[in-house]
Order: sequence, then C-alpha cells, then structure tokens
Amino acid sequence: MDGPSITTSIPYDSPSVALAWLTDVLGFSVSDVFHDAAGNLAFAQLVWGNGAIFVSGRSPADNPWAAVGPCSISLVADDEAHVARIHGRVVAAHGEVVREPQLSRTPLFPEGSYQLDVRDPEGNLWTVGTFRPRVADTSTQLPE
Repeated sequence: MDGPSITTSIPYDSPSVALAWLTDVLGFSVSDVFHDAAGNLAFAQLVWGNGAIFVSGRSPADNPWAAVGPCSISLVADDEAHVARIHGRVVAAHGEVVREPQLSRTPLFPEGSYQLDVRDPEGNLWTVGTFRPRVADTSTQLPE
C-alpha cells in the first residue's frame, strides 16, 4: 500500500486561512494545491507523517458536504517536545488552546499520551499527542 488507508476531508468557509493555520501553526506539509478559475483555493492535500488530510472550500448549500463540521482530528506527535513546540506556535498565533499539554491516560492508552487540544479558526478540534494507535494489518480483510 502506497499511502494511508483512511483520509480526513475538512471543508472550510475560508480554506486559504485554514491552509495557512494548518501549515504555519500545526506544522502540516503541503502536498498538492488546486485553485479555482478565480484563483481561490479549491482543494489541498496536506501531509502529517504518513497520513494526509484534504482541505477544501465549503460546498454550496444543496450539496451534502455543506453541512460537514466542525470535526475532531487526532495527530500523532513524535514526542513531548513536539507537542510543546506546537503548543508554543498555537499560543503565538493567539489560537484557542482547549486543554493545555498534559499526560492523559485512558483504557486505550494506559501508559499515557502527552497531548494538548486546540481549535482551528473554524472550530475544528485538534488533539496532538504522543499516543500512536496500534492497528493490525487487515489488508487482506477489507470489507466487501
């Protein structure tokens, strides 16, 4: 498999503002960007580690994609220092920190995840933490 088997797609009212925030503040890399005939950002693919997200403008009201959001997305950080760097960029950008960096423990990750929660300019909730989900290779068991 060449890429991730699941990708999040997030429509924004102001996709150019979102693209800048996601790259400058959270640290995504831009893989592909497409503009419409007027030069506005129509679609972008951003990369985080070996995963990707799609960012686009919001669809017209008669399209089901118009009603998407806000959503919650989790990102895997390399270590606690990575979480701290992102926290610093969010604070410097006057972003909304929902939960300060902390060690969080749940039944899924009893060893703990050092993480923080922030909101992007359009209200999507982003968790950046050290917990890395463990996924078994089910490539031969894809649903039909």
